[in-house]
Amino acid sequence: MTVTHPAGLERPTLDDSAIADAAARFVAGRRSAVGFDAFPGPTPEDLATAYAIQLTAAGVWADPIAGWKIALVPPAKQEQLGAGRFLGPIFAGMVVQAGEGALSFPVIPNGFGAVEAEFVVRIAADAPADKLDYSPAEASAFIASIHAGIEIVGSPLSTITTLGPTVAAAAFGNNIGLVVGAEIPGGLEALDALRSEVVIDNQSVGVGSTASIPGGIATAVAFALGMATRLGHPLKAGQWLSTGALSGMHPINAGQQARISFTGLEPMTGTAVAATPMG
Repeated sequence: MTVTHPAGLERPTLDDSAIADAAARFVAGRRSAVGFDAFPGPTPEDLATAYAIQLTAAGVWADPIAGWKIALVPPAKQEQLGAGRFLGPIFAGMVVQAGEGALSFPVIPNGFGAVEAEFVVRIAADAPADKLDYSPAEASAFIASIHAGIEIVGSPLSTITTLGPTVAAAAFGNNIGLVVGAEIPGGLEALDALRSEVVIDNQSVGVGSTASIPGGIATAVAFALGMATRLGHPLKAGQWLSTGALSGMHPINAGQQARISFTGLEPMTGTAVAATPMG
């Protein structure tokens, strides 16, 4: 397996053998849809190493990248890691449009699965390959539309949420897929008035709004524009950005039903199912 070193970041602190072994284990776990409990090898201590594992795994995954999830680094880790957010790839075969049949949320048996209510951005134009930093105002010009959405969180690593953001970033960004819902009329200006709610098995487990997104949606998009370029994957027109959990991450098991709603829009309802082999 060829190791990918992100050109725009520092050198990883793990050697290529450890990076390749971890990437291969995550690929195998997703392909077989069989979970495991321990990180495969030394855990990455920095995001440069985490991204090297992520990109190495993504490089052998038989599906193009259709977008990226944006996740927050917990405040207690931000100074140590020098970042407030990280990216994870969303693959084309796992992007679903709400309303095109019954929704399902794949959960890898003996792994980890969850759902998040998110605002999802459609990218309007190709980002330049030589620009690494964006202001929120500059990022706004790259927003073609904003949609209600659901991030399908998941990994074969069952303990992923206890091991910190570098592990989540390394393990395909802790993402299984994305549900794209209705477009939100009014764009950025309309978002502050909207509320989201996640209901699992008829019990409300979280409500939220853009207040949960530090700096707002345009700031999240600005981060993604710069980081995707640093990772060697400048954003392209038509790609999706899942901009961050509005009401938290909500674990879900096969057989449970989730309903995600946004103010004024038709709720999106689906059932968690045991994932079948992927890729």
